[in-house]
Amino acid sequence: MTRIEDLETPAIVVDLDIVERNLRSLAAYAREHGLNLRPHTKTHKVPAIAKMQIESGCSGVTVAKTGEAEVMAQAGLDDILVHYPVYGVEKAARLAALARSRRVTVAVDSMVTARQLSAAAVAAGATIRLLVEADVGMRRCGVAPKDTGALAKAVSVLPGIHFQGLTFYPGHIWAPPSEQAPALRQVSEQVDIAIASIEAEGLKCETVSGGSTPTAYNSHLVDRLTEMRPGTYVFNDRNTIGVGACTVDDCALRVMVTVVSTAVPGRVVVDGGTKTFAADRWLSGEKTGFGLVPAYPDMRVEGLSEEHGHLDVSESAKRLTIGDKLTIVPNHVCACVNMHQQIWFHRGGVVEGSWNVAGRGLVR
Repeated sequence: MTRIEDLETPAIVVDLDIVERNLRSLAAYAREHGLNLRPHTKTHKVPAIAKMQIESGCSGVTVAKTGEAEVMAQAGLDDILVHYPVYGVEKAARLAALARSRRVTVAVDSMVTARQLSAAAVAAGATIRLLVEADVGMRRCGVAPKDTGALAKAVSVLPGIHFQGLTFYPGHIWAPPSEQAPALRQVSEQVDIAIASIEAEGLKCETVSGGSTPTAYNSHLVDRLTEMRPGTYVFNDRNTIGVGACTVDDCALRVMVTVVSTAVPGRVVVDGGTKTFAADRWLSGEKTGFGLVPAYPDMRVEGLSEEHGHLDVSESAKRLTIGDKLTIVPNHVCACVNMHQQIWFHRGGVVEGSWNVAGRGLVR
């Protein structure tokens, strides 16, 4: 019997019981509110986990890049949404090739990408579904809600294309769930404007897709929403703890590290740095540090260099020695997972196996 403490470190370890509980909980919420659940697999990049999500009641999956879509399709998954403004003749051709045997949808916010996808679909003898993206406050991608109708109309007449509806991302909302209602009402108003703009062109939104993990359990506050796309919920992380969207007990993924130096008083160094955790900042809570040590919350992960994690232990009664192992909840789990080739899964600390992070590094 191998326990997680026996693994060579740094190592990502995932508690299967918590993963399954997270999947059941959000799937039940989605069913209760009549919403499709299409999780974003960029969090884990593992087809086996995506299949667990489908088995829990999800209607399909979301990916960010063409390579991720290919990994999921090759593993037998269907109904894949590429929620990214894909640009490039070669990428479009690859998506069109997938669309010959899979249901493929892509989010767009310009005719440049829409025309490229249309040409690729025609060449491949396929149909690609498109969602027009509206900016509802994130100010990253998406046209103004009032302009979605014009873009949808232009998209709808392209050969090889089926206009599917509207998409948006409320990633600017970082209030605690109990305080999100005013911001989500504003999002709902923007979505209403976008849908009205589309319907004024004689088109129908079969799908209205949106959502994030911080707002997941308030998704029903967006009136016309048909589909939600959280990603982090499968594992959760320090950001979702900090915003109040989960507790430490809902964090299925931890990074196990080993203490390798105690030479500096009040400090210890562990064998995981930016190449293990990624360097994402803490977007919620006090916005300090690079991770949480659940067993010893009075220890602070105050810095990361490439291969070193710097812990301030000056206020902790626990005295660590070289060889001690700790588990740390990363700030941003999605970026952390992408640093690793393997995820170990366990129940009650007993290792049951591992997953290959098949989508790792697939940024094209």
